[in-house]
Amino acid sequence: MQSQTTAPKNKSIIATCAILVVGAIAPMLDSTMANIAVNAITKSLNTSVNNVQWVVTVYVLAMGITVPIAGWAIDWISGKQLYLWASAGFFLGSVVSGISTNITGLIIGRIIQGAAAGIIVPLLTTLIVRAANGKDLGKLMSIVGLPAVLMPILGPTIGGFIIDQLNWHWIFYINIPIVLISMTALIIWLPKFNPTQPGKRLDFPSIILFTGLFTGFILGITKFSNTAKWNQSSVLWPLGIGLACLIGYVIYAFVLPKRALVNLNLFKTRSFSAASILLLMSGITLNGAMFLLPLYFQNIRGLGVVWAGIYLIPQGLGMLLTRTQVGKLTDRIGARWVVVVGILIATLSTLPFAFAGSTTNKWFLLTSLFIRGAAVGAFTIPIMADSYTGLSPAQIPEATTATRMFQNIGSAFGTAILATVMAHSLTGKLPTIAHLTTSYNTAFMWSIAITLLALIPAWFLSVKHSGIKK
Repeated sequence: MQSQTTAPKNKSIIATCAILVVGAIAPMLDSTMANIAVNAITKSLNTSVNNVQWVVTVYVLAMGITVPIAGWAIDWISGKQLYLWASAGFFLGSVVSGISTNITGLIIGRIIQGAAAGIIVPLLTTLIVRAANGKDLGKLMSIVGLPAVLMPILGPTIGGFIIDQLNWHWIFYINIPIVLISMTALIIWLPKFNPTQPGKRLDFPSIILFTGLFTGFILGITKFSNTAKWNQSSVLWPLGIGLACLIGYVIYAFVLPKRALVNLNLFKTRSFSAASILLLMSGITLNGAMFLLPLYFQNIRGLGVVWAGIYLIPQGLGMLLTRTQVGKLTDRIGARWVVVVGILIATLSTLPFAFAGSTTNKWFLLTSLFIRGAAVGAFTIPIMADSYTGLSPAQIPEATTATRMFQNIGSAFGTAILATVMAHSLTGKLPTIAHLTTSYNTAFMWSIAITLLALIPAWFLSVKHSGIKK
């Protein structure tokens, strides 16, 4: 039964997944490559690092603001049409960013890119879940998450190579052929995916509250990572606005549940609530560590940008190794035990970095990264799959909106926390190799401790016995 979508069946579902994944490659690749281009952009445009940081920040902000709009739009218009429009928007943003000769033009281009990515990334998951009618989600999530696994690994390496050989403009120009190829595939092969609620009105109070929530938290966290002080007005004001919008939305959704973009009834499903908390925490366990590792290899081991990216490849290979089997295992026994084992292995394999120095055996560290990648793949796929377990088709867009927001806020929060831990470790000390090594060791130890805390919500994920979910 295809229900509300003109969606593929069985054999063609994998092909549909592949087409959608190709469309998400450019947004995910570009977000990681832009981070590594900050120094080059600063020098080229003769501006300050603080100004260039907005090139990264506005992308995340624009993406976060459009995520809830994507949840509404997929109910309103054809999924294929929406994906194509978003891809065209990302193409435009890439062109504007690439041809920019000043910081203002670059920021405008990044806003356009981020807004388009905020539609593409959640739409990817929503359309695949609909195509499968909620079945075999573990296996399918291993395909959906492929760009998320590969791009943080390939992005810094490819970006570093481009900057070395060409210039930072090509960080954005490289998107153009990728997007054109993906749009061609979308036009020819992607099913239509008819809207579930044609003509559904966009709830502007929800959008305004979500915008304030997301913008407030991201700006507050970003300012905190720069100042390392909570009592600064530049930190407290945006965090206060974000918290007020969060409380306002909860009240609004409770009073008018049929109008709110994300219904609070989602959180009555135990596995969704547990998965949401884990996605928030994964900002520190996954994204926080991905922030630390390239810096460790560059600042402590003395590697260049390209080689630092190459050293992260074993972690990506580990993730790829476990993806297919973990998805099948999750479909068979549920998410709980897969995630618990993944968290424990990830903790043990990250532990060497809490004691590593400039002379630690590189093969030992690369092996640890490979094992860590396998473990991270083992717990990220089941979490994403379980966030949709037990939900009706009508709840899928709302669930996607909520989970993507948790992921984005968690990513910013995780990086800010670990950056602050490092800054505090270096307070009053000269940035010698010995002191830098201690600061990285401390940050990795924090990452490990918070990863272990994730065992608590993991216990509330689904578990199956003889095909019966509990």
